[in-house]
Amino acid sequence: MARILLSAYACEPARGSEPSVGWSWATELARLGHEVTVITRAANQAAIEKEAQRPSQHLRFVYYELPPSLQRLRHYSGGKPLYYVLWQCFAVQRIRELFPALPFDVVQHVTYVSTRYPSFMGGLGLPFWFGPVSGGERVPRRLRTAFSRKQRFRERLRDLSNFLVQFDPLLRRTFRQAARILVTHDTLALVPRRWRHKSSARLAIGLPALALLDGHRRPDGESRELRLLYVGRLLHWKGVDIALRTVSRMRQRHPAISFTIVGDGPARSQLCKLGRELGLDGLVRWVKWLPQRSLASYYRESDLLLFPSLRDSGGMVVLESLAHGLPVVCTDLGGPGLIINSTCGRAIATQGRTPDQLASAMADALLDIVSVPNRMESLSLGARVRARDFSFEKLVRSLYPLPEAAPAATPS
Repeated sequence: MARILLSAYACEPARGSEPSVGWSWATELARLGHEVTVITRAANQAAIEKEAQRPSQHLRFVYYELPPSLQRLRHYSGGKPLYYVLWQCFAVQRIRELFPALPFDVVQHVTYVSTRYPSFMGGLGLPFWFGPVSGGERVPRRLRTAFSRKQRFRERLRDLSNFLVQFDPLLRRTFRQAARILVTHDTLALVPRRWRHKSSARLAIGLPALALLDGHRRPDGESRELRLLYVGRLLHWKGVDIALRTVSRMRQRHPAISFTIVGDGPARSQLCKLGRELGLDGLVRWVKWLPQRSLASYYRESDLLLFPSLRDSGGMVVLESLAHGLPVVCTDLGGPGLIINSTCGRAIATQGRTPDQLASAMADALLDIVSVPNRMESLSLGARVRARDFSFEKLVRSLYPLPEAAPAATPS
């Protein structure tokens, strides 16, 4: 078993997104018997200790925060990224103070899951694994035509930031010090060529063991309403506008349909306005952000996840939907495009398509699913099978294979 130091700036149970990634790495490594020490923000302590009422003998947490004078950075525009980088830098010093002998076999950076920010854990002199991290995913240019000028500008800034990764001295230092660089498939191209031989492509997310125990059964009946679901933040690149246009087209061909949108974000008012313009007021239900634990009932009440995100590196809600037996219709971009295949849903090709063309293609896919007898049930079964391919245990074991059991002694 390995003695692992885990750098997880974001690490909280039941939060979803980045905090969930940090928490899953910590708990899954410990569950498999590795000795895990996690350094994370002091702000995460209350949530962690509330969840971990029975401490694991294999898992301990080190809580660290920058001095109050520097914590103020987080309240200023652009200050959060600077605070994060400073935290990463001084966390190394804190580890040296607490563990002068450095009793670890490896140090692994897991959050933030971004290749645009450096880690300084390689400075400890231990074998250092950077990732899995992401960030190389990008919105195809034709699908940006529905964005506002401000949104298109933000995407161009992100493209520029990705381009500059190979020249950033702190990131180059991170890549140079890393023994292993773990990135999502679309992010591999951001790693400078001289260090790409140390890189491998994989998703940065996985399902915890408990999530794989959930199930979902679609009620019997051929003429019942088709209940679609979207879960996630309401951001311009999440494609919720495309989902609304998809539902509008689908309603004309399959009137018995409803759409529940769970999430919040800066695009909410704009999307609500679009829903009204499309005449979807009585068809779309808007639900504000919910804790991760509260989402299970929405998965169980729905028939299919509609997730047309344009640059999601992972798509945790896609995996959660599969675990509940929900087929998924998504784009062929990023993590969802790799996860979804014909056994559990449809990943719709985006190349050369405009937003309207993509919405039409998604509506065609939905109609194909609901119009063929027993296809929904078949995809629901396939969803649960597919979910097991993306367990966090498999992700962890791919990096930390457990030693094979010694063969039993042969009686003499």
